[in-house]
Amino acid sequence: MHDRLGLFGLGGESFSEDLPLVALNVPADADFPRLKAVLLQGEAEGWWQFEEACVTDAWNSA
Repeated sequence: MHDRLGLFGLGGESFSEDLPLVALNVPADADFPRLKAVLLQGEAEGWWQFEEACVTDAWNSA
């Protein structure tokens, strides 16, 4: 995950080893279309599942 998403300058935190949840903070100047493509590809390949929360209009329209 870090290899695929680290290029976007994301911040975040992980929950625990027993419950491997990660919360990511996406900077306002991130490449939203490219990031969304990586998230969707990772989900399709079975690397992770993701949910969006507290998103902006810029994120929704990307």
